[in-house]
Amino acid sequence: METAKRTIVLLSLVLFITAAAQSDEKPKVSNTRTASCLVKITSDPAVLPLNYEIIDFLLHSSGVGGKAAREVLSVTPGQVDDCYNIEYEQLIVSEGGIASWSPDMGEDDEYEMMMEEVGYRMDEGPAKPERGSRRTRRRRMTGSTITTSSMTPSEEHTYLFSLIIELPGNFKGKLAAEEFMNALLHNLHSALSDAFNEYADKLRNQFDLADEEAHRAENDLSDKQERLRVLSGSRILDRAQILNDIEIFRGNIQERKMEQASEQVVMNATTNRIAEIPSKIREEIVKDTVIRELTDLVNLQSENFKNLQKQHESGRSSSTDIADAREKLARSRIELAQRREQLSRSAGGGLIESLNSTLAELSISITQNEMVLSDLEKQLEEADRLLSKADEYELLSLKADIAKQSLRETILWRDRMERRNRLIQQPTVTIMGAD
Repeated sequence: METAKRTIVLLSLVLFITAAAQSDEKPKVSNTRTASCLVKITSDPAVLPLNYEIIDFLLHSSGVGGKAAREVLSVTPGQVDDCYNIEYEQLIVSEGGIASWSPDMGEDDEYEMMMEEVGYRMDEGPAKPERGSRRTRRRRMTGSTITTSSMTPSEEHTYLFSLIIELPGNFKGKLAAEEFMNALLHNLHSALSDAFNEYADKLRNQFDLADEEAHRAENDLSDKQERLRVLSGSRILDRAQILNDIEIFRGNIQERKMEQASEQVVMNATTNRIAEIPSKIREEIVKDTVIRELTDLVNLQSENFKNLQKQHESGRSSSTDIADAREKLARSRIELAQRREQLSRSAGGGLIESLNSTLAELSISITQNEMVLSDLEKQLEEADRLLSKADEYELLSLKADIAKQSLRETILWRDRMERRNRLIQQPTVTIMGAD
């Protein structure tokens, strides 16, 4: 048991010493002056719209080439600025067809062809390097982009170029061309990835903003639609129709008022006519001589009848005399009544019944008109109230239409941002054929 413990302790000590020795061991330098490889870069043009000028600039930037020079070769970036260059050997594949590079093509034509392929025009793009400079001679551009015919976020652009590292004979830094090449491409990939991540973060923020705006627009539209339902009472508040109804109501009210006024005039005239007839009858009766004579005869016979009654009570007259006097008195009274009736008819007494019937009909019609008029006035008040609501409803409907359009646009925006987030492609830097 004790032997086993000693063995474990010794093995642990050996492993610790070995690990310490390995950690202190410095990585070996390849001692190479030259290195080369074929590099393929794929990039989403919606994220990173690259071209060969940009790639060349990135390789010689302080964060890519400069960093690799300091960390791998232990020299300043300016000491290796001309020690590496890129050469493009690929056919030109342009939108709408393939155009191959020819040895007869001059450098100016070659440069222009390449720049037009990657999206620049000679009169608008970056300045072309001056002919005769060292960098222009070494960074010979003889190829271009491999791309597809359409430009959508799901497609990629592919750039192929050869990277050549040549450290000079009097180089005073580390002879590590291979390590420098690997670090150079690693830093290039990091720079592209950082740019991609920044773009992806921005795209996600845009999607979040679009989603927030879509929810806000949806809530805004729902609120306005609910207010429209409450305001209208689930009715159609057509302003033109309400104005037409108001015009009809006012016309009917005016017509009813005129009819009521006319009937009231007729009713007053009928009432006055009825009131005039009895006076006229009384005047005719007073002026009629027959009535006066019959009245005197009735009075005389009535006095005679009373005297005969007194005589009969004292036994001086018979029952026959009393009966005869009573009969004469009754006949005189009948004649008087008939005469009065005759005068009453001739003076308009028979018209009173007809006038009373007309007066009753007019009274009923006026009452009915008052009820209809009251109902029309209520409908007019309701229409005026609805017209006020219709004005508010029309304005709110306009705002609802704008909110609906805003929601449609924000949904499209959100869907577009979601699709772009889903389809963007990470950039890649692939090394092929490295030494």
